[in-house]
Amino acid sequence: MQNIHFYQNHLDQVSRSFAFCIPQLPTPLRQWISLSYLLCRVLDTIEDSTWENRATQKNQYLKFCSFLSSPPQKAETLHWATEFPSTTCLAERKLLADAYFLFQDLNELPQEARNLIQTSIQKMERGMQHYSYRSQESVLRLVDLTDVHRYCYFVAGVVGELLSGLFLIYRPSFRPSSDFQLNGLHFGLFLQKINLLKDQHSDELEKRFLVPDRKALLCSLRKNAQGALNYLLCLPQEESGYRIFCGWSLFLGVASLPWISQAYDAPGEVKNIKIPRSVTQTLLESVQDIAHSNELLKKGFDELLPPFLHEKAPTLKPSPLNSRQSHQSNPEDWFSRLLEGTLGLTEMIQLEMV
Repeated sequence: MQNIHFYQNHLDQVSRSFAFCIPQLPTPLRQWISLSYLLCRVLDTIEDSTWENRATQKNQYLKFCSFLSSPPQKAETLHWATEFPSTTCLAERKLLADAYFLFQDLNELPQEARNLIQTSIQKMERGMQHYSYRSQESVLRLVDLTDVHRYCYFVAGVVGELLSGLFLIYRPSFRPSSDFQLNGLHFGLFLQKINLLKDQHSDELEKRFLVPDRKALLCSLRKNAQGALNYLLCLPQEESGYRIFCGWSLFLGVASLPWISQAYDAPGEVKNIKIPRSVTQTLLESVQDIAHSNELLKKGFDELLPPFLHEKAPTLKPSPLNSRQSHQSNPEDWFSRLLEGTLGLTEMIQLEMV
């Protein structure tokens, strides 16, 4: 496998928010999760790039999946990377140019970890393709919270599943509670909803209407945040690195909500309001200090929750049939088909995906 500096260099370029958390993880979990994240980032680049036509994008998806299943030749991946639009940012182009090493490293992992990563990313790819197909004239519109939850599952909930699975492989002696995997899904949904709220304005400028009702989405965060906290509290206390890794993401997400709301409500010219670095640094230090204590984590979490997360969600009017039929003419068929049996009906109900 590539050394950790290879992974960290790319992480620093494509995701600073993830990059600063990852060094907390122990070996080999750090390498497994770094590789998984970068592969997901490559997939995300296929989804987000501005393609001249859908056929070219679909071909890039297909090639990516074939590379996951069977390690490609270096020349093949380099040619594949040149097929991306010239508008792809420099950091992502560098990652694409090194994609060969990612696929090779995946093939060298222990079989259980390799199979889990392949299965998870292939499921993410199927979901992304579905939503790419739903885009009409480059416009993607999610129509209700069920739609949001399904979208968030494919782009982030799957990551929560993957991280939980990798942790269980890393520590086979760990016997978690029965809702451990479900709470990992809540964790992924929570972080992705934070991103949707933070990026709503810029997403809509790019014709990506991913927040059908902002207040309803905010209210729905409370359940996901609590699930994420339960996930953190379930982790072995001696696994300080993974607890800090998860705690930083959860607490920063919760702490950023008032700033995200303030930025959204601000006039257009001042929408770049962000949580101050000094506040972030203080919070990170605090979480690191209390990561070993479930009692202190609970207390800190409750103190950090903004008041609006305690509000009752509004009752939404049913979406008009013509806006829903693209994804709900036979909703269970397409969603269940993409899941391929990896998520049960009970979990889908609890996550409000049906």
